Amino acid sequence: MFKPKTKGLFIDISEFSILAVRTSGYKHPMVVEGVAEFPMTLDCCADEVRAFLGQFVDFKGVNYYVSRCGVYPKGRFLFCYEAESVNKLKKADFLLKVLQDEFNIDPETNSISILDGRNGSDFDIENSVSKQLLFCGAPAAAFQEAQDQLLSYGIYPDRLELSTVSTLGGVSDYARMNQLNAPILCVELTSECAHVFIMSNGRLEVARQVPFGLDSIYPLLQRELGLKDEVSAKKLFHSNTFDFAEMGRKLLRRLMKELQATSGFFEVKTGLTIDRLFVGVLPKNLSWVSKTISDSLGIEILQPDFEAWLESLNVTLADDVEIANIGPRWLGVFSQIGEFQLREESQSE
Repeated sequence: MFKPKTKGLFIDISEFSILAVRTSGYKHPMVVEGVAEFPMTLDCCADEVRAFLGQFVDFKGVNYYVSRCGVYPKGRFLFCYEAESVNKLKKADFLLKVLQDEFNIDPETNSISILDGRNGSDFDIENSVSKQLLFCGAPAAAFQEAQDQLLSYGIYPDRLELSTVSTLGGVSDYARMNQLNAPILCVELTSECAHVFIMSNGRLEVARQVPFGLDSIYPLLQRELGLKDEVSAKKLFHSNTFDFAEMGRKLLRRLMKELQATSGFFEVKTGLTIDRLFVGVLPKNLSWVSKTISDSLGIEILQPDFEAWLESLNVTLADDVEIANIGPRWLGVFSQIGEFQLREESQSE
């Protein structure tokens, strides 16, 4: 029924695409043997995705291929929290009350993880001395929907991660390796909303959700181009037939106001200057979004050197694997492969 774990398969699945990485296994040192992408178009079906994955890994004789997967469930959240004292965080009922009262998160209907805000490790309620926490998760029903989707593709997730969190871990580790000490603005833009983060020296300093995303652009695009309806605008927006660079600032006006307010407040509060931008998830044909934000804010786009970063994580590339031009969004799936704590442990020895 299940394919034995002779090869590793890592998948990052969003509303835009499936990014897949095949490796020599799940243990380090590891070799990346292949990378592949499947665009999630409006009319694609489960059989097409299964056929794509079946060509990428050997599905013969089995119903499911065991994989490690990152997902972007609807309603996902990531909040920063700092308590008045460490002692307050020793009480589980206090943490539940914070979730409900400050962030409007129902512990009964959501799958929730609590992380140490200093380094992203699991929060140890008994022994931690940190006052900074990260609450992350999503509705349990949304995680179940994501898992059911993967199963329909013939993928059995033996590990299901919140891609938003693992990607931020990757950004942090990449910055640490390259001694990028200035804050980094991270944007995760999807149809329904935008998640905005600021990373600085290995810590998540700002996490907020903007309640509008790509869907809010289609009515504006319809008016600008005189299209008959929003459906036509959406199809054009996601096609490769139109260059939106010239009208980028107009289309992203609402988002830019939020990013300018968030980054400006952070810089005034801390005295630090954000000098890099990371935009994940969005497919290659929407790369103009990153450039528009970068030009508007006057900050440089983070363009990871994946090969050097992976080598630092004890992961190498097979001779026929070329990843020099795949784009920053692949950092999400590669972040699932890395074991960042091993770097921290070796540096502390």
